[in-house]
Amino acid sequence: MSTLDTWRIGRSKGLCSACGKEFAPSQGLYSALREEGEEFARLDFCQSCWPGQPPEGFFCHWKTRRPEPRQKQVLDTGLMLEFFDRLDGAEAENKKVFRFVLALYLMRRKELKLIGSEGPERADGRETLVFERRSSGDRARVENPDLGEEQLQEAAARLGSLLNADL
Repeated sequence: MSTLDTWRIGRSKGLCSACGKEFAPSQGLYSALREEGEEFARLDFCQSCWPGQPPEGFFCHWKTRRPEPRQKQVLDTGLMLEFFDRLDGAEAENKKVFRFVLALYLMRRKELKLIGSEGPERADGRETLVFERRSSGDRARVENPDLGEEQLQEAAARLGSLLNADL
């Protein structure tokens, strides 16, 4: 790994380092890097607090803007239901996990309602969750992969990356 790969410069905290005021979206500001030992510290300044030149001890500076808040991608619920249906009966573990995450997403969107579970009578000891579709009343069974919180977040992030959306 080269030295360039090890430099980590933090993102803006959204506050002026001098006066503490929060930057508004699209507001112009100045960012400057100061060497602190082996690392760089980033400081941001509003235009009224910027002295015109970087203060003594700063490595470099630039003018930038605070970005607009990121809009969440709205997913087509019909498409998500179709994807959910197509994953029914999948044997691959990653597809079972994706179907489970989709079920949770569709439940949050009120397209599926959890109506019960079927105990772990199966050989692998896994529970099956039973959902009902809001639109048709049809039932869907989804295997609970018994994921930990971290694994669930990782699976949701992978699925969100595939769909280019936040789940």
